[in-house]
Amino acid sequence: MLGSFFQHLGRGGAALRHAAKPRAWRGALHIDVHKAGVAAPLRVGAAVTLVFVVGGLAGQHDVVGFAALGALVSAFCRPDPYPVRFGRLVILGVGISAAIGVGALLGAAGCPTIVQIVVISAIAGAAGYLVWALHIVGPGAVVFVFGAVGAASFAHDVGDVILVVAVTAGGSVIGVIAALAPWLIQHLRQALSSTTPSVGTASHPVQRESLWVTLAGAPHSTLVIRGARIAVAGALGAAIASRLGLAHPMWATMGAVATMQGVGYHLAIHRGVQRLLGNVGGALLAAGLLALPLGYWGTVAAIIVFQTVAEIASTVNYALTSLAVTPMALLLTGLGAGLAPAVALDRVLDTGVGIVTGIVIAALTISGADAKKLMTMPREAGAA
Repeated sequence: MLGSFFQHLGRGGAALRHAAKPRAWRGALHIDVHKAGVAAPLRVGAAVTLVFVVGGLAGQHDVVGFAALGALVSAFCRPDPYPVRFGRLVILGVGISAAIGVGALLGAAGCPTIVQIVVISAIAGAAGYLVWALHIVGPGAVVFVFGAVGAASFAHDVGDVILVVAVTAGGSVIGVIAALAPWLIQHLRQALSSTTPSVGTASHPVQRESLWVTLAGAPHSTLVIRGARIAVAGALGAAIASRLGLAHPMWATMGAVATMQGVGYHLAIHRGVQRLLGNVGGALLAAGLLALPLGYWGTVAAIIVFQTVAEIASTVNYALTSLAVTPMALLLTGLGAGLAPAVALDRVLDTGVGIVTGIVIAALTISGADAKKLMTMPREAGAA
């Protein structure tokens, strides 16, 4: 038992030393424009635009951001066949609405910061488990955390809780419809023309799989451990940021979660480096925009542009994605609360704490298989 502990400790130390070496960062800035697409990102942009327009015209400027987060379900499951995508998107909509509801309850109950940190970090771990178990591709658990954090800051009573859950659910419905739009239009045309689907359509039943079958085949024990690692990293990152006196410690949770939600330690390092670089550049953009008197519609226009760019970049490079996501997130937060340009620096500092925490936790909990991959990297680099 003791020998196994020291062996694992040795692997963790080796992993931390690996993270400090430049070769560990190699490939983090690799850009593959051939993977870029515009159809799905434009559908995400359309869904977000619709909720902002409706919310703006209704005068609901302080809660429309939650509807936009619900609409972001359209950014998930892009590689999936439409029939498979539908069930997963519905679960995501329910999950994001529930996460925001829990965050709102924390705020309405006046829970202390430490309780919020523990609960929202647990949400991060549960969300990570959900997306892994259902093989869901997309922004990941960090969207759940962002929504829960925002709701905790917004809600002051039960009415606020009901309101944010309702608008998030409404945004999720719009997001699901936007994501399935080509499929729905195809079926509508077939119904109007009384034709039957051709064998080669995206709705071919051979590609369908029940969500229960997918869940039954998931390696649950492994995924529970990975979810627990994310929860611990998120909570520890926020606790350290709070101890350092940083203004937005839950942003450290988001940094840790975003770093660790990939598969494999080497990928965690890449994501950490990419997110940090993207946050620095994005913070500069955000500071400039927050200093301008954009008003509601100007801010919304900027958010939509950044969100669409982020979706296009998501298959190209995560640093570019973070470069667009950072100002989008800060502008979205500022819609309801109002933010000064100086908050951009807080974003970089809090995220940096979260990234470092995520990499350290990933190293200390590294698996034997991951450790072996790190040992082969020098030979592979030399062969290249």
